[in-house]
Amino acid sequence: MNQFRNIYESHEHSQSILKLLYEYDSFLDSIKVIADMGCGSGLDLNWFATLYTRDTPPEPRNYICYAVDKDTQQIDPAVLESSNIMVMQGDFNERIVPRQVDLLWSHDSFQYCIDPLKTLRVWNQTMNTNGMLVLSLPQHQTYEYNRIQTRSYSGCYYHYNVCNLIYMLAVSGFDCRDCYVHMDQNNPWMNFAVYKNSEPLDPATTTWHDLIDQRVVNDSVANSVNKFGHVRQEDLIFNWLDRDWRFAKN
Repeated sequence: MNQFRNIYESHEHSQSILKLLYEYDSFLDSIKVIADMGCGSGLDLNWFATLYTRDTPPEPRNYICYAVDKDTQQIDPAVLESSNIMVMQGDFNERIVPRQVDLLWSHDSFQYCIDPLKTLRVWNQTMNTNGMLVLSLPQHQTYEYNRIQTRSYSGCYYHYNVCNLIYMLAVSGFDCRDCYVHMDQNNPWMNFAVYKNSEPLDPATTTWHDLIDQRVVNDSVANSVNKFGHVRQEDLIFNWLDRDWRFAKN
């Protein structure tokens, strides 16, 4: 978790995504095992661990939840009271969860990866086919209120944007054609919800055209590549979990 951001502010941001997922009963019915990579305080994972159905009367979902973090001392003591949550201290860049998971959650943590492509490959191998990765992270260079703003935090060595993340996710075996992406203007957060659909490809040789041929990027990406030879953020259009179409501009 970002050491410069209050843990409750971070959880407040993730709540907006969790509330949208709560509306997807069929998806929530289909998953059994969840892993939170870089769980921080564990508040996000606790939401899943204590989730009830929307039936009458409500029934506990009883997900199996793995809380993964290098520093498990920061997990909120109240979270540790849940019998559904198993704490795993270690580096999420390595294969640490002992079973395949249906939902892999990474909120405010991926930006600390030393080798992001390796991490995405490991996460792909940890997930069941058609499992979902929900990935949220801030951009550290944005254009806000008519000026470029750049930030550099300890442990963050890469600058991510929606274009290179789509490229990295697609190369790493995630379906960026049937996916959800959300960005707001004047807001640094990028949010992705993508499904695992294949084994990772070789990042040294895979091009945008290869990804288009394999139909793992959406039409707005393909149109941008076919017209300009590269992907332009201003050309991208994605659906978000609220089923609203949004331009991926920032």
